[in-house]
Amino acid sequence: MRDIALAIITVTILGMTVSVAMAVWSGAQGTQNFRSALAERVMVLDAVVQEDKAGFCLFSPEGRLDSWNEAFLNIYAVAPSQPLAGRSLAGLIKVLRRGGNLLADFGQLSEIKAASASGEPSEVTLELRDGRHIRIEFRPLPNGGWIAKHADVTDYKMAEQRFAYLTLHDIATGLPNRAAFNQRIVHTLAIARDQHASFAVIRLGIDRFKEINDVFGQSVGDAVLARMAERLNETCHWGFLARPGGDEFSIVTTPVPVADVVEEICAKVAQLCDLELEVDGHAIRVGSTAGVSIYPHDGDNADTLIAHADVALYRAKTERRGTVCLFEPAMDLQIRERRALQRELAEALPNGEFELHYQPQATADGVIVGFEALLRWRHPVRGMVPPATFIPLAEETGLIGAIDEWVLRTACVEAASWSNPLAIAVNLSPLDFRRLDVPALILQVLMETGLDAKRLEVEITEGVLIDDFAGAIAILRRIKKLGVRVAMDDFGAGYSSLSYLQSFPFDKIKIDQVFTRKLENNPDSAAIIEAIIDLAHRLNLPVIAEGVETESQLAFLAGAGCEEVQGYLIGKPCPIGLYRQITGASCAPQLLAKVG
Repeated sequence: MRDIALAIITVTILGMTVSVAMAVWSGAQGTQNFRSALAERVMVLDAVVQEDKAGFCLFSPEGRLDSWNEAFLNIYAVAPSQPLAGRSLAGLIKVLRRGGNLLADFGQLSEIKAASASGEPSEVTLELRDGRHIRIEFRPLPNGGWIAKHADVTDYKMAEQRFAYLTLHDIATGLPNRAAFNQRIVHTLAIARDQHASFAVIRLGIDRFKEINDVFGQSVGDAVLARMAERLNETCHWGFLARPGGDEFSIVTTPVPVADVVEEICAKVAQLCDLELEVDGHAIRVGSTAGVSIYPHDGDNADTLIAHADVALYRAKTERRGTVCLFEPAMDLQIRERRALQRELAEALPNGEFELHYQPQATADGVIVGFEALLRWRHPVRGMVPPATFIPLAEETGLIGAIDEWVLRTACVEAASWSNPLAIAVNLSPLDFRRLDVPALILQVLMETGLDAKRLEVEITEGVLIDDFAGAIAILRRIKKLGVRVAMDDFGAGYSSLSYLQSFPFDKIKIDQVFTRKLENNPDSAAIIEAIIDLAHRLNLPVIAEGVETESQLAFLAGAGCEEVQGYLIGKPCPIGLYRQITGASCAPQLLAKVG
């Protein structure tokens, strides 16, 4: 090993000796070659610097400008004839200012001077009054001088600012978005705590916004949002307005030292709940509903205040649209219960928890002519859930379409099995007519079940006709062409029922049970029923009265000329098995005295 190491050292020393000898031998020629190569490299470096799109400046150790490139002159619009060599940094800045390169903030001058004198790599971005942004990178040199590299980053800055804007703003309305609103609440909370002040968080939702989209189109819907935002912006100078998304707007009010600001806030918000907007030639009445939570009464942090305002809005939309609802602690439990019921409702159909009960319909003299299929939900834990509780939930969550299809198919299968060809009436939600091809569905079910179309009666409320009258009428005509009868349910309880009779040939109208039940103690109800029956007769329309529970009610209706009746006096809604003697082939038409 020692011999190997000695050999390596000997070879190394010999190599170094040879190298030195060759350098001495070629001294003069080597010096000339070195100078030529150096000059060539300087030329290449100068060409690279001149071609660079970034501006380049080289300052000497004495702080004087030694060289620069054409890009530097272009960035600051400096004429090539302008004498720059030998200028100090301050002198160069004066030249640039005379050329119109004025700083938006003169305080940045000190940043430039500090960066050039620091002796460390640094960077400064200048904003000029003409809107441009120039980034300058300072790089110190070993000899005490420095290089300054200039780049116009205006496009990048504008993109950055645009991104920052979009991060905190809603594109459709230009309002601050959810993130900005949450930041504002946190800021407002800090102020309110320091000042022992109070403020409100408001959630305002546009009522039936989806229907506006469905009737007028999405472009009009977007325009409604934008116009609504403008109107709110004009009004909500007392608060910070944002659009977190969907059809909702959010407001956080300015903190005030007085805790009792509820009435004033509600009065201001109520003015925003009913507006008429002119959009693309349409005068659209836009109703709104609002929920309000108050700090510190309803929460002491942002998440709680927002959640409680949402709960109040949900409660208002459920019970009374077009109003302002203040949060109450009991609401939280109710909303949790409602949401739990929504989740369970979604599982009811696949789990087979729905069932149909059938209520008989009879002539005024007691002959059963048909049944109305009524949906029931037998919950495995809650028991029978009232339709008034779960039907609105089904419509709200969009489950109603699948449920109504199940009802239609199940009722038709049942009716097709009857030997006695009685009529079967089925209710359809107004939402079905907007989301389903109802005539196609009915035809498919009739073909599958073999039920005679003349035995099927579809009951609708005027809600089907309100939003898109022409479209709904076209759908109803297609249904009638199938041979299916169409009845208007709850007649007299709506606003425009009479006008609808002129536009569509209904096969039957059903007098709302609210009038029938008041027959015995309210003369107005009796007069209304008589007027409805008289009108129907003039239009050759059969009439059926709902809610008949007493013999005196039946006698009045029969005397007034009402052809058919339905109610507890005739028979209660029950599983069809209890009416087998009526639906069976061997059974003759039964009198109401034998029913129920």
